[in-house]
Amino acid sequence: MTKGSYTRVGDSDEVMTDYEIYALQSYNDGIREDLRPNKRSSLGDLVSEELENYVDIVKTDKPNFAKSNNEKILKLSGITDNSDGTVYPTLAGTMIFGEYPQAYYPQLFVACAVIPGTELGEIGEMGQRFDDNKRIEGTIEQMLEGTLNFLRKNMKNRVIIDSVTGKRKNVPEYPMLALREAVANALIHRDYSVQTENAYIQVYMYDDRIVIQNPGALYGINKLEKLGTDTIMESRNATIVRILEEKGSVIENRHSGIPTMRREMRKMNLPEPEFIEERGSFKVILKNEFLDENTSTQSDTQSDTQDDTSADLVSKIKTFCQTPKTAAEIREFIGMTSKPYVARNIIKPLVDDNILEYTNKRYPNARNQKYITKK
Repeated sequence: MTKGSYTRVGDSDEVMTDYEIYALQSYNDGIREDLRPNKRSSLGDLVSEELENYVDIVKTDKPNFAKSNNEKILKLSGITDNSDGTVYPTLAGTMIFGEYPQAYYPQLFVACAVIPGTELGEIGEMGQRFDDNKRIEGTIEQMLEGTLNFLRKNMKNRVIIDSVTGKRKNVPEYPMLALREAVANALIHRDYSVQTENAYIQVYMYDDRIVIQNPGALYGINKLEKLGTDTIMESRNATIVRILEEKGSVIENRHSGIPTMRREMRKMNLPEPEFIEERGSFKVILKNEFLDENTSTQSDTQSDTQDDTSADLVSKIKTFCQTPKTAAEIREFIGMTSKPYVARNIIKPLVDDNILEYTNKRYPNARNQKYITKK
């Protein structure tokens, strides 16, 4: 099977990987990975207060459950398993109610990083590979909130300038509601099978985009073009989805996440999210391109009372660049931190208008390129 199974990739037939074969077999056999018993753990490793609150909720919402004792409710809910006579938490129970899930699943965490540039591996101005880097652990709910806090802390503000009144308004670089849905989807719908147990979720912030990548391609017969439509989608982790729905903390309405992401990005005049299915993983890309010509970017520490007009800014840059200056020096001088915005909307137009010129004319995109006022 491992040598004779193929999948269509572009215009060619490629040999299926071990993971692709496993994913197909487990789907056909109806294997529920989130119900796997965690045999290194015990009921005492779950947070009792959280369990009691959950039991109270399901007893209220499901009258038939009220007739059962707590132990049976936990089993029927998929939080515990006692198929061999011993009570163990399931993977779902551990990831939602565990005191410290990573004690048993060390790689089921979120790796967050801020990349100084637009490509992984770029080096920052101080020689750093990451402007910020953090490992987010805990339950699914804790990882969601921890990841959002990381994104919020590292996010710049966009300054919206009203073309009529000239007033400025600071808004986040990305809509937090869209980010919440994207991160929640990664945590809930990632593949928790033994094949991907050693793979973590990546949330990388670049200058021009945020990329959220989770292990596991789309589940079963789900198709990329059906995402966010009224088509009923199959769920890989049905128990995790149901428990979080019943708790009401992460999931509120089924199938509303992707439409919410699209709507929130449109409301901020940003491109709609991109969804990319790769062999063994799923990726969401949120871009911060500014589609409104009256939109500029500055960090949340900058003053929003800056009075420079376009002519004033050009005059200042011409004076500043009487001696060669790097793009980083120009950004610092004008008080803007977004590399792509300054490069595209300030430096390039000045070069095109023969106001600035490259010092290294042979290689305009040289890493250490400098700019000088044209005589």
